[in-house]
Amino acid sequence: MTDLERVKTGIPGLDSIISGGIPRDNLVVISGDPGSGKTILCMEFIYEGVTKFNEPGVFVSLEESKEEIIKIADLFGWDFETLIKEKKIEIVTIDLYDFDQLKDIIEDTISRVKAKRIVIDPGVIFRLYFSKELEARKKILELGRMLKESGCTSIITNESSSNTNDLFGLEEYVADGVIIMFHKRIKEKFERSIAVIKMRGTKISEKTHPLVITKSGLDVLSKQEMYG
Repeated sequence: MTDLERVKTGIPGLDSIISGGIPRDNLVVISGDPGSGKTILCMEFIYEGVTKFNEPGVFVSLEESKEEIIKIADLFGWDFETLIKEKKIEIVTIDLYDFDQLKDIIEDTISRVKAKRIVIDPGVIFRLYFSKELEARKKILELGRMLKESGCTSIITNESSSNTNDLFGLEEYVADGVIIMFHKRIKEKFERSIAVIKMRGTKISEKTHPLVITKSGLDVLSKQEMYG
């Protein structure tokens, strides 16, 4: 398990609960409650990839505008705007609900940027692209396979609290890893936590760990366990 080449997320505490990082070229689905920190985790993954490991990244935002993503990044001291100008990061947004067009744009952007990391946030928006579930399942599984063959380590986010909370089999059949992020009321306050459900070829922590959002990003308290 430890012989696999790993991509360090750069997020404090996260790599230590997944044997040092995500296996290179793997696809990970991150599901979580609203407010659990999924988008921040994805932005940090892309930013750390460029600034610490010289790995260009693509952030595909299906909900927020490019300007909003840059603004959120600025709150944590992540200068996306400069990295975009230096062609080390590209933010992709698309207004038309044409899944084949989206897939082609993602593939072209990966090639142009020579990306090593890609994020698609949030994957739950995929449901708006289709009227028939069979078509959705086929196309989304094709996307997952394309990402795994692209030379990128990939993350797709999902809303775990929605009524239709699966990604048409992506988690079960294509994703190499699944991480769950929680934002739950415990006693008198809301607390965040994170758990790794699976990560192929990786010894993972079997615990749910507290997660905090700081002024510089996320911090997984890997030596602590969440109770309650």
